[in-house]
Amino acid sequence: MTSRLCAVASLLTILTVASQSLATAQQAPGNLLPIIPASTIPSAQVRPRRNPSVSAPSLRLNGPNPPALARPIVVADLVEQLRVAHTGQRQNIIQQLSYTQQPVVPALVKALDDPDPLVKSGVAEVLGNRIEDAVPAIPGLIAMMSDLRRAIVPTSSVFLSPPILPISLYSTERRSPPTPPQNPENLLRITAIVALGKIGLPARTAATPPLTQALQDPDPWVRLSATWALAEIGASVSLLPHWLEALQSPDPELRQSAAEVFLDSRSLLRKAFGSEADDNTTAPLVIALNDENFTVRNAAAQALELQGPRALSGLIQALKAPEPGVRLKAAELVGNLAGAAQSAVPVLLPLLVDMGRYVPPSTNQYDTFPILSAPLAFSGNYPYPAPPDNPEQLVRVNAAIALGRVGDRRAIPALTAALQDDSPWMQLATGWALLRLGENRGLPVVGRLVQHSNPSVQRAALDQLKAYGSPAAPYLLPYYKAQLESTDDNQRNDAIIQVGHLGTAALNLVPRLRIFLTSNQKHSSGYAATVLGQIAQDTAIAWSNGSLPANQHRQAIAEFTKVLNLMQAPNARFNREPVNRVRSALVMLQRS
Repeated sequence: MTSRLCAVASLLTILTVASQSLATAQQAPGNLLPIIPASTIPSAQVRPRRNPSVSAPSLRLNGPNPPALARPIVVADLVEQLRVAHTGQRQNIIQQLSYTQQPVVPALVKALDDPDPLVKSGVAEVLGNRIEDAVPAIPGLIAMMSDLRRAIVPTSSVFLSPPILPISLYSTERRSPPTPPQNPENLLRITAIVALGKIGLPARTAATPPLTQALQDPDPWVRLSATWALAEIGASVSLLPHWLEALQSPDPELRQSAAEVFLDSRSLLRKAFGSEADDNTTAPLVIALNDENFTVRNAAAQALELQGPRALSGLIQALKAPEPGVRLKAAELVGNLAGAAQSAVPVLLPLLVDMGRYVPPSTNQYDTFPILSAPLAFSGNYPYPAPPDNPEQLVRVNAAIALGRVGDRRAIPALTAALQDDSPWMQLATGWALLRLGENRGLPVVGRLVQHSNPSVQRAALDQLKAYGSPAAPYLLPYYKAQLESTDDNQRNDAIIQVGHLGTAALNLVPRLRIFLTSNQKHSSGYAATVLGQIAQDTAIAWSNGSLPANQHRQAIAEFTKVLNLMQAPNARFNREPVNRVRSALVMLQRS
């Protein structure tokens, strides 16, 4: 009842605020018409997601009469308001015209001839948002590219939050990136260029020549916008040099905008690395790896990855760079090339004793390089664990991981020596690399890290030890034995599950697991029954293979007899599968 009252009160509040807002707008001085908030536009006026394979559903407003605020918009009135609207009002108008179902394009095309730059700029932005609907506006937008003026929009006296759009608008598929090249000076020609890029392929024939000419514009923002737009319309024009120029601009905002455009996963600029990249492409990207802006560095790193082995020679040189951040990232990128990067091994080896680390710029103290990701997905058998993290951003950690990924056995002696490093992350990295090279020399070092005071180090060591198989049991058993006594349900039950992976090596923990069968601790009895079935089965197989010592054979028969008695007790309710496993295992073990 209380929740219903709250809901009714909230609804009344919303309706009251909406009524007050409308009344205020209607009493506003001048000839301004009230602006309908985008959130109140009915679904019948919202442009649905375009999908030619699905017919549009019929839309109907509930009730005999539509709400007062849902009346059709008047394009001419809204366009007139663009002459004097401040920033908040302007964005509201643009949203309404961009996403209405009404046939507004003819009127908008006509409005492009308006001499007022505020009108032209707003209308061009609307036309870009309407994507392929705006094809008739292409000639007008091309003409607007010759307009050297800019639109100076009056600011709001109070802060207005952006209008809330219907959910369907967020899910609309768009060809344009989420943040197209910025237009800090509100140049009309940039607004026109961006609109042409959003229209996309239909603008290719007519817009390619003027956009290509815009690549020589003295304004770098115009050049970047033209680069992006030419990629979006699918023009057969060389674009990579122009994007690289923007990425190296002395203007940090321009560099960031160039990086953001490229980092959009849908960016058509990426295809340039398949057709235009050459041996000269790597050098400016390596320089950008040292940019103070993380977004720029991230874009440069992704661009280098797109080059593949072609970037190797430049990355090898980057491994010798004086900046630790460049060496750190170059080592990661070389490692991602795996076996194709064997020529980099002689340069990677000295980095195992490199004491450099990346320290974020003081202007952005939270800025860090992304941690290396797992090169391979691994199954439940743990053929390889994921590479360890590098939270301290140590160059030598990335170098060790890279050597493991490259897979050249020449690195084994140096990696073995690096196991003695004081950093636990370096010990984990070298142990992981040696494991990738088929060596278990890191086992004693990694095994000791399960008792480390840092929980992150502890977890990484546990993950890595799983790949060593039964030799890791002496390090894992004491840890999981202690976890079995935990009062935390999740920790305790996870320890039960992990003990099951140890097979016969967990035989000494069977008495402790047996106690859980009659405990009332959360889910522990069920987990223990399943795990005991696994251990019993593994132990029986070891006996049949001749790999179970006689003393453990007698121990197993005694322990699993007690387990089976508890599982088959009159009041016991265990699943059939673990009970059958224990019973079958005892039959096998009792055969002499």
